Amino acid sequence: MPDVPTKRCPYCAEEIRAEAVKCRYCGSLVEGSPLTSPWYRSRTGRKIAGVCAGLADEFGISVTVIRLAFVLGTLVSGGVGLVVYVALWLIMPYRPAPTALPAVPEARRVEHG
Repeated sequence: MPDVPTKRCPYCAEEIRAEAVKCRYCGSLVEGSPLTSPWYRSRTGRKIAGVCAGLADEFGISVTVIRLAFVLGTLVSGGVGLVVYVALWLIMPYRPAPTALPAVPEARRVEHG
């Protein structure tokens, strides 16, 4: 078997693959997976509240797929998709804006004459 990068499960301390989302020994979700990291609404690419755009960013899939899932969930289940969307709208905070670094003054050129 080729050398595969590994890490330790934070719950049972067994060696698991570095890209693992779930521990194969204890079944716990490993840190860094989309299900354990906080979800944020997106300020960019949003149509209504940024819920779908935020989920698409978090899971790395197309925002169109998420939007269609909410529409289908609303139509098929008699409005449950809409209730879930509104609940996420109320619960999910906006993604924090990146902090701006202070401007670095240009170095003054000293001319030798």
